[in-house]
Parts: sequence; C-alpha cells; structure tokens
Amino acid sequence: MAKSGAAGELAEGATPGEGAQPLTASQARILVVEDDRDIAGLVGRELRALGHTVDMIGLAEDALDAARATDYALMIVDLGLPDRDGLDLVREMRRRQIAAPILMLTARRKVEDRVSGLASGADDYLVKPFAVPELRARVAALLRRPSRMKESRLAVANLLVDRNSLEAVIDGASLPLALKQFQLLELLVRRKNHMTPKRMIEEALYGFNDEVSGNAIEAHVYKLRRALRMAEAQVKIETRRGIGYRLVECRPAPDA
Repeated sequence: MAKSGAAGELAEGATPGEGAQPLTASQARILVVEDDRDIAGLVGRELRALGHTVDMIGLAEDALDAARATDYALMIVDLGLPDRDGLDLVREMRRRQIAAPILMLTARRKVEDRVSGLASGADDYLVKPFAVPELRARVAALLRRPSRMKESRLAVANLLVDRNSLEAVIDGASLPLALKQFQLLELLVRRKNHMTPKRMIEEALYGFNDEVSGNAIEAHVYKLRRALRMAEAQVKIETRRGIGYRLVECRPAPDA
C-alpha cells in the first residue's frame, strides 16, 4: 500500500468536513483472484465502474493472506490459479472462517464441476466466457445476501451501526458520514474497548494499490469524532499515540 498522495480520499473531499458523498449499498470492497490479466482487468473495470473498491491478486496463497487480513464484502475466485486449485483455496478460506460470499470463475462447464465448486463453499458460479450484465447481476445478488458469520447490526450505547444499509444511527437519527468514516466506525464498534492499530485501519479502509497520505487516518478520525460529538453520541474515540484508537462508551452522568 503506497503512502503518498490522497487518491483514496477523493470521494470525500480534501478538507475535513467537506465533500462527504451519500453512501449507497452498492459500495463494497471486493477481492478478485484471477491470474489472467485480460479477465482480471475486465472484472476490475466493471466493479470499479459500480463504485466498488477492488483488490486484484493472481496467486492463491497471496489471496488467502489478503482474505485473512481484510474484511471483504465479496471475493471472486478463478478455479485455474497457477499455484493452487481454486477449489482448494475456497475450502481453506471456509476452514479459516472467512465469511465473505465467493463467486467462482471457471472455464469448466460440466455440471459436476459446478457442484464441486458449490460444495467447497462457494456461493455462486460463473462460466467463462461470461456476459458483463450477468457478472454485474451475480455480484449484486451476492452483495445483497447477509453475511454468514457477522452480525449486520451492531449497537453500542445510543449508537446503531447497520452494515447492510451502510448507515449509522444515533437516537433514531441518521449520522451523516462519508464511506471511509462509516467503515472506520464499523471497525471500531466491532473492536469496542480494544485498541485498533493504525495499520489495521489502513488495511480495512484502503485497497492494496491505493495511495494513502500520511495523515489520512487522522483526518478520518477527526471527522468521525466531530460527527459523533455533534450528534451527542454516548461513545467516544480514544487515541493512544503511536499505537492506534479505540471506541468506548461515555454515558452521561445521571441527573442529581
């Protein structure tokens, strides 16, 4: 992950508090595991055109490392990888409790191949060559499915975070957050009371090829803190310099 520039933040504006874009359920982080550059390029372009963040990997072992480190909304996996069969990769991901839906890509057309793919833990199957509209439709359908192993709604004090609708709510009122701030809030809520290292936040918020400025995370924390304070959230973000951040409850004192 590069550490210069601010390409990963353009959707939110260059200064704190400005340029926040409405969140949509179509925005997601997707891992594409495909060693064919032409197919990978096509899939990546189509997904980015839909507003998704896409990580491209060509080897199974690298994909396994990425899936263990990153909370992907969807993974698209080719069966014919150079270092390992895609079916083995999917089985290993499921054995390691990696929950993201998996769409398998393959040139294998036999029914038994599709059955094997689904039995290994994949959620859907797309045969090459495929039509772009079908790719888009299958991706959209998988992104609508609830996660197998993660709660979609998280609550802390008077804050509710809904992963499916990409919405944070405080006392019934929606919190105006750009996508990166929502992703940061969700991560901190899931790890409430635990220190979250800055490096982990960078990996959760940005793709491997994104350029990230040195103070990008600090800027997101600043914006999120301000939004929480203005909405009178009963949570706060604590900082431990050189280590990271954690979210804790700060319920108001009872009236005397």
